[in-house]
Parts: sequence; structure tokens; C-alpha cells
Amino acid sequence: MRFMSKVAVVACFMVCFLTIGASAGGAEDTVVAAGTISIGAKGELETAEMLKSRLIPPGNGGRSMPWDHTWYTHLVGTIDFAVRLVSSMTLRGSFEFRQYMHMSTYSCFYKSYYMGDFSQSEFYVREAQGIFSLLKNESLSIELALGLMPYKYNPEVRELGEFLFRSGTYPFYLQTDFDRPFSRLTGLRASLRAGDDMLGWKVDWLALTEREARPFYDISIATVADITLFRMLDIGAGVDFTRAIPMNDRYTTPKDTINSIIPYPYLLYNRDSTRCDTAYYTFKGTKLMARLKIDPLGMVREDKESILSRIAGKNGGKLYGEIAVIGLEDYPLNGHNLYGYNKLKEKMPWMVGFNIPMWKLLDVCAFELERFPNPAANSTLSYVWGLPLCSFSIVDTKTPDYDTNNAYRPRWYWSLYMEKEILKNFSVVCQMGRDHQRWEMPLGFQFFNYDYEEAMVKPDEWGWHVKMVFRL
Repeated sequence: MRFMSKVAVVACFMVCFLTIGASAGGAEDTVVAAGTISIGAKGELETAEMLKSRLIPPGNGGRSMPWDHTWYTHLVGTIDFAVRLVSSMTLRGSFEFRQYMHMSTYSCFYKSYYMGDFSQSEFYVREAQGIFSLLKNESLSIELALGLMPYKYNPEVRELGEFLFRSGTYPFYLQTDFDRPFSRLTGLRASLRAGDDMLGWKVDWLALTEREARPFYDISIATVADITLFRMLDIGAGVDFTRAIPMNDRYTTPKDTINSIIPYPYLLYNRDSTRCDTAYYTFKGTKLMARLKIDPLGMVREDKESILSRIAGKNGGKLYGEIAVIGLEDYPLNGHNLYGYNKLKEKMPWMVGFNIPMWKLLDVCAFELERFPNPAANSTLSYVWGLPLCSFSIVDTKTPDYDTNNAYRPRWYWSLYMEKEILKNFSVVCQMGRDHQRWEMPLGFQFFNYDYEEAMVKPDEWGWHVKMVFRL
């Protein structure tokens, strides 16, 4: 009965949301004339099941346990607007409402704190930026943007990849979010674009401030560039000097006991075990990224008379990949260092993807495979405690279990993503696989009892998502 009542609430919300959206009209990417406002709306109803996964529940002494066949549902509403103040200046904003409903994972743990199954709501700003066009014509454009901006540099990625801004240098971690393969960056972007899709290139320079992971407000400097050749080849590269300018170096590179969990000596490490050449662990780091897209049908894709173009559609046949180095510092393990990485390749994730041609059956059908070489847990716990250390020291074992997650390495991840537009403003998205999904916990438990490691650790763990998307 409770579940049926929640379904009724969802239905009522969708009707109200669509009514408001219909009166607003517009689309999120609509180009508007100077002095006008464009408003768009989107509603998403998502359900998912973790068929096989693991969880560190409260009161279990930090030990993880199997947690299979777990369902949860999301209701997401988004309102976008664009205001063209003058011909060269646009303000873009987006607000998002998210309702977490019927999360069966937590009912047995949190039922005494919440009357019934766990449910909570969030309302937040998704985008808030000003875009200034300094120059724009058919072959050259120069643009500045300032604020909170969704940023995506690998247009083909559907779930895995986008390593440069969805990762931490030390400790090394990766994160993903279903059908949101981009990063929300805050800061300044300067963009230069030249040429066209036959022969063109573009460069983005970014100065970013950290708002999502501790220590907050450190400044990072990044550059992302790519070149397109004959619609068939797209080569990209990027560098991110993460936390290059710390707001408080005591937190970015701790040199004293700022946390009782880890005593002072463990903040030091030896660069060379044969010498007393010590340094301090730090959140600072340098990330490198390179990517490649090959589109064999690029020259005929726009030809509507071509049988290959009709079969492949807009996406079919594209092959793409990405490789990254998440931090150039190794922090080698030795008799003095309990935390670190022995080889650079332990911090070099890579992925490949292929858009499967599906004619008119599907608009997108993308299969992606990722190799994650990190020997330690893919956890963000150290960031919460303000420590630039792995979540635990690395110890090899021949007996894999849930409490020695490092035994499963390198970890392999996969994703099959499918999308189909049913009507003009209605589409269905489905994704199944094994990615870096993390559990969502009630806000009151996110400090002491939150599970900061990903939900799918063992090779046979996986899940699926289905989402209905309404656009207006």
C-alpha cells in the first residue's frame, strides 16, 4: 500500500510538472534573440535494481556484506532558462529537483529513524553561468564563460570515461552517475574554436574552484583541446593541474595532526627507501588525458540517400576510447610508506566504446568497457576525513572476499547503454552493466555511516537502470 501511494504521488507530480512545463515552452538549447527569455522543462522517472552488489551497513564495524536485488526509484524535474541580454551575452541557468523514493536497501537499517521506507528530496542549482561571445563567425569563435557549468569533453561517452574531471588524484578514485556523463565545474572557461567539422580544432582553458570534495575552494588550472579531421577522426588531449593553488595549504598538504584517525608520522612518506628523502602526502596532482574517436561513416553520415547512413543513423559505427594518468606522483610502497602506488600504470585507467548500428530500432546503442587499475578501494572516504591517503594500506591476498577488495584487480567495468525516442518529446533510456555507482544514504548518516566505496566490487556484480524522459 505504501508503495502504491508513492506511485500515486509520482503520477500527480508528473502531471503538475508537465502542465507547468507546457505553459513555459521552449527547449534547453534554444537560441534566443537579444532581450528575450527561453524556458524549457524536463521530467525523468528512473527505476533501477542492483542485481548483485555489496554494502557497508551502519553498525557493521566497517565490514562490507553482499546486498543483492536492491531496488530504488528517482523522480527528477529540471527547469532550464536562457536569457539573451545582448547579442554577445547570455545567462544560462538550471534548477533540479530530485526525489529519492522506495529505496529498499535502507528500510531495515533506518526504519526506526524514518517512518517507513527511506525517502528524501533535494533541490539544487544544476547550472548558473554567464557566457560572453567575443567573436563569432563561420570559421572562428572566441568565448568566455563564468559560473557553475556542466562540462563534457568526450561527446561519445555515455557512462564510463570522462576521467579528467570525474576523478581524484590522491587518493585515486573514479565516479559515475547514470546518464550524466559530465562534470559540474565552477570557475572560468575561455574557449577558442576554428575551422569546421571537416578540418577544425578547439581549445578550452579553465580555472576552476573545488566545491564538491575537500579541501574546498582550491584552484585548479586545466586545458582541454581536440582536432577534427574530415568528419572521420577526432583526437583530443587534456591536462589538469589539480589544486595547483591551495586556499589553505594546511588542508591541501597536511603537515601536522589535523585528524585523530591518522597520527602525524603517516602524513610523511619516503621518496626513496634507501635515503631519508621525505615529503608530505598531498591532494595536489597532475592529470593527463588523451582520447580518440574514429567514425568510418563520417563522410556519408549526412547523406540521407545512403543505405549505410540509414542503417547507422547518427551514432552507429563510431569507435572511441580514452586513457588517462590520474596523478604523476607514485608514492611508492616500502618499509616506511603504508599508503601509495608502486607503478604509474596503477593510476592509468582506460576505456573503449562502440556505437552499435541499430537502423531505426534504437537511436543509441553504445557498449563501453573500462579497465580500472587502482590496487586500493575506489573510495572517497579519505577526502571526507581530510587526508590525502588511500582508504586502507594495500596488502596482497590470495583469498578474495568483500573485506579485501584490492584482491579484485585490475577491475573491469562494462556498460550497455540504449536510448530510443518514442515521441517527439518522450524517450526511454536503459543502461545495464557494472560502473562506479555509489549508494545514496540519508543525510543524517552521511558522515559516520555513509558507504563511500562503489556498490559493485566483485567481477560478477552488476545492475540495470530504466528511465522515462519527458521534454518540453
